[in-house]
Order: sequence, then structure tokens, then C-alpha cells
Amino acid sequence: MNQPDQVLPETEKPRLRRNRSLGSWLEAHLDSAALTVVALGFVLRLRAAWGIFLNPDEALHFFIANRDSWAMVYKASLTMAHPPLLFLVLYSVRHLGTSEFLLRLPSVLAGTAFCWIFYKWAAEIFGQKVALIGLMFVALLGPLVDLSAEVRHYELLLLFLISSAYFFEQALARSSPERMLLSAACLYLAMLSHYSAFLFAVAIGVYSLLRVVGRGTPLRVRVAWIAGQAGALGLAIFLYLNHISKIQGTTMADVAFNTWLYKSYFHRGDGNPLVFVVVRSFSLFQYCLGQLVIGDIAALLFVTGIVFLLRGKLALKPGPTTRWTPILLVLPFAMNCVAALLDRYPYGGTRHCVFLVIFAVAGVASCLVKLTGERITRGVAVAALVVLLCYAVRSTHQPFIARADQSLARMKHAAAFVRERIPVSDPIIVDYESGLVLGHYLCEQRPISYDGSIEGFLVFHCGGHRIVSTVSDLWFFTPQTFLNQWRALLRNGGLRPDQVVWIGQAGWNVDLDDELRTGFPEFHNLQTKSFGNNIRFFKLAADQAMPSAASAEKASQPR
Repeated sequence: MNQPDQVLPETEKPRLRRNRSLGSWLEAHLDSAALTVVALGFVLRLRAAWGIFLNPDEALHFFIANRDSWAMVYKASLTMAHPPLLFLVLYSVRHLGTSEFLLRLPSVLAGTAFCWIFYKWAAEIFGQKVALIGLMFVALLGPLVDLSAEVRHYELLLLFLISSAYFFEQALARSSPERMLLSAACLYLAMLSHYSAFLFAVAIGVYSLLRVVGRGTPLRVRVAWIAGQAGALGLAIFLYLNHISKIQGTTMADVAFNTWLYKSYFHRGDGNPLVFVVVRSFSLFQYCLGQLVIGDIAALLFVTGIVFLLRGKLALKPGPTTRWTPILLVLPFAMNCVAALLDRYPYGGTRHCVFLVIFAVAGVASCLVKLTGERITRGVAVAALVVLLCYAVRSTHQPFIARADQSLARMKHAAAFVRERIPVSDPIIVDYESGLVLGHYLCEQRPISYDGSIEGFLVFHCGGHRIVSTVSDLWFFTPQTFLNQWRALLRNGGLRPDQVVWIGQAGWNVDLDDELRTGFPEFHNLQTKSFGNNIRFFKLAADQAMPSAASAEKASQPR
């Protein structure tokens, strides 16, 4: 049994024994190693959530939740493209405080809990080696850390999805109708967190049907499963009739479809569907890993892992799940692809598809275990190297704000500038995203109400300052849209000819001043007060000479 040692040089034998010793220790303490990884992921999430101001989406989510009652929060949530659960959670949290860190804490805790339950779920199906390597990815990869440190729906979604999948496996393994109902309850909470859960529900419904019908499942467990599926169908119908059907075709939905999510839909007649699926699948892995080349490699590893599974080349945890595992990993991708090809839901490198990370990471981790000869030390070393490389040469996805530019200190300085340097007699004009962010801080997290004093604008007051925002359909200014809004303001705003007007921008899209300076001679002397790269103010007089409509239209054309 020790023959391999005898052909090695004497200097190599101690190293080999140390590697075997470390591998033996890891295999004996996999749960302890997993807890260590989860703890590290928790620390990374705490750091990511600390010391930065809310981005426009986060400010919008708090704006919806910042109401006087549960009923008002629910009513306001119906204007959004998301279910109500996060808004109701934020409504509860705000009674404890409204600091950025406290508002992000539910996401941080949910993201950390997701990591641990992912490990338990993967161990239930794939074994602990695959589970530990997969855990290193979901706990430590930069994009997943950052996403779980924002005021968003996705960590609640991931937590409840993985909990539903885990309790389903537990229900079958232990013949437990209680766990089956618990699995269904988690699925309902996921559907109330984000509508991508509908795709998961269909995929896991098919998989669970194969599992329940394909083995000697006790009758009481089958009844619990049927009841759970019926409840999910009923909830889906309720949400569709009361919310989804009412937001389809709205201006905000159309803007997302035709602009920043355009590439994530197929758009029939525009390209090859197979090319679309392949390209968007690779972009999904690029997004999850935060690195283009390594993301492409991960996509190939996932496909290789599926091939290994189909050919029975992976040493999975023995049990009845083995024959259905490839379907479990592939079906959620297939459902998302179908939805994108039908122009119903985006697919690819966007956070809207982050639910697929569960299955993507499981497939990649399975392949790595096979390629490293099921040596846990090698697998952990490779996973750690991948994570470090993704941090070292990280690719950014738009929209993006560098952490230094999102420093809370910069926002505090900007708010002080408005209070101390901008007279209350000077109105402040903002686009919608800037109004959300600046309103959150200038109003000191108090509820904001619009007074309707200027037709076509949202007008509110903070600390004596009158802030005039575009409506939600105009998320950020371009030179063309700004000039159109300026003309409308002059028509309807009752400004004096000598009135000074300030333009404020805060958020992702804040380069209006640069575009005006470079695009029009009337603005060559424009002076800007900046607080980092993502908060800017400049002022204009009401009688400022403006470009003609024709020249503005010409300047907005692509060059």
C-alpha cells in the first residue's frame, strides 16, 4: 500500500505525508471547514455593506417601504416590478433605524444563511466534497458578496429557494410530510421575494414530480407534495392577476426591455436563437464569477460536469437522486432560456438570473472534484485560486460605482454643500435616480411626498430646498432629455428670468455636465462641483442661452 512512497525522492516524502494528513483532516472536519468559509463570507458581506451610501435602486426600495402602514407599503409596492416581501421587511427594519448598514443587514444575514443551506443541500445530493468547493464560490465570489450587501430582493430569493430545495430532499430522505410542507412554504416566500422564483418553481416542480412518482414515496408525503404544489399554483395566479398583469407593458417595463436589458431578451427575428442561448449562458457565468475569461472557463466546466453526470463518471452521494441530478441542474437554465426566447424574462449576465447560481456552482464544483481526482485538498486549493484570481483581475458590470466614489463621507459632504451653499430660493433639478438618492439624504430618511405644483414633474421639499424631479419614466438625463425637460420647466415652473437653478446628479449616470460642455458651445464655461465621480452639481440661469432643438437633436445622434 505504501509503494508510491518508495519511488519518490526522500525529500518529497515528508511533503506527500503532510498533504495526505491535511486531506485526512479536511475529510474528517468538512463541516468545520464549511463553517469557517461561511464565517469568512459573512465578514466580507459586512465589509461590503459598511460605509457606502445607497445606490438609486436601494434608495427606491426604501422609498417604497418608507410609509405609515403595512397597507400603504403594499399599495406602493404594486407600482414596482417586484413582489412585496422585501418592502414589508424594510418597513419593519426602519422602526429599528434607517442607517445604510441596518437597511442592508437583512440581505447580509439572508446571504450568509443561503451559503450554509447551500452547503447542506449540495452535501445531500452531491456529497460533502462538492458541497465544500461549491460553498467557497457562493460565499466568497465578489459579485455574490456585493449583491448580498445591497438593499435588494435577491438574497431573500436565494435563501428561500435553496431552503425549499433542501427541505424537499430532506422530506424524501426521511419520509416527512412536515418537511415537504416546509419546502412548499419556503417556495411561497421565494415567490413573494422575486418573480424569477416562478421559473425555479416550474423547474423544481418537474424535478420533484419525477422524484415523488419515481420511488416508493409514502402516501402522506405525496399528499403533502400535491398540497404544496397546489398552493404554489394558487399563489402564482394571485400574483399574476393582482400585480404582474398590471405592470406588463408599462413604460418602466418597456424601458428596461429596450435599453439596459435589451441583450438579455432574444427579440424574435433578430439573430439566431442558438447563438443567443450560448452567448447569454457564457455571460451568466462571467457575471457570477466577476471575471470574463474565468467565467468562460467555468461555463465549460459546467457543461463538462453535466457530461460526467450523464455518463455516470461522477462519484455522487449514493441514492435515488443520482439519475435525476442532470435534470435538476439543466432544467432551470432551460426554463430561463425559454422565457428569454419568448421575450418574457431576461437571461444572461444580469442579477435577475442570479437564482441560476445555485445550479451553476453545483455543476462546476462537481466537475472540479472529478478533475482533481476527488482529492479534497486539491479541490479546495483550485477553488481558492479561482476566487483570488477573480478578485485580482475583476471585471465590472454596469451599472457600477467604485467603492471610493460611493463613500458615505462623500454623500455627507454633498448634503452639507446643498444646505450651506445653495440658497433655499434656488430650485434643484434632478433626474429620477438622482432624486431618489439626494432625497433620501437631504430629507434625512423621512417619508417624501410630492406636491404636484409643476405639471410633468415630481416636486418635493427637503430642509427648505425645493427639489424638482423628473418622473420615473425618465431615469437619468441625457443632453436631449435634459434640454426637453428644461424647456418644460421654463413653460410650467414659473421661474423668473434671473432665477438661478441648480442641477444635481447622484447615482450611476452622472455625466450630463461633461456631455453638455463637449456637445454645445453654450455650455463651454459650465462649472461643476463634484464629490467623487458619482455626485455632481452645477448651476444655470433661467435665461441661459440654450441650443436650438435641431442642434440638440443632431448632437444626440450616434457618431
